[in-house]
Amino acid sequence: MKFNIATLLAFSLLLIYPLNIAADDPGTGGRKIRLDEESVGGYRIRVVTSPIRALVNNLFLEIRLTDPSSGARITDANVWITATSGADIVEVQATHTNAPIPDEYAARILIPYAGVWEIIIVIDGPLGRGEVSFLERVSNPSSVGAIISVGAPIVGLIILGLIFYRLRPKPMDQ
Repeated sequence: MKFNIATLLAFSLLLIYPLNIAADDPGTGGRKIRLDEESVGGYRIRVVTSPIRALVNNLFLEIRLTDPSSGARITDANVWITATSGADIVEVQATHTNAPIPDEYAARILIPYAGVWEIIIVIDGPLGRGEVSFLERVSNPSSVGAIISVGAPIVGLIILGLIFYRLRPKPMDQ
């Protein structure tokens, strides 16, 4: 089998070509519990965000509402999520349709730029009205780290392969 350096280099470039690594599905990129069984109005609320490092145009919230006295899930409330930073406001409604678990609420928030954003959740349902908020640092997506973490070992292996290829013993002429 003949060693073809051009083929190896072409294949290596395909492996390290920048890919869109942003988390697009709920839970992709890890999940972070932001609020766990907090009392909000007449409700208990659990809020999970993903990815762990919130990204511009990609912050997903999953919200579970329960009745504190019975522990029953609340599925007939209106849940609104507002993200604010200075004068900028992004508002979305959390729905069951967006949630990976049918009796929870979820929404994707398309935050337009990096920075610290206040996330406000307003609940209006059978147990009254409630409101809670927390701060979320939103970062710009970056593929540089992925390129370096995937590309550096591949480039190192290619260099080692080339060194061993050049140092191999030459066949002796008879």
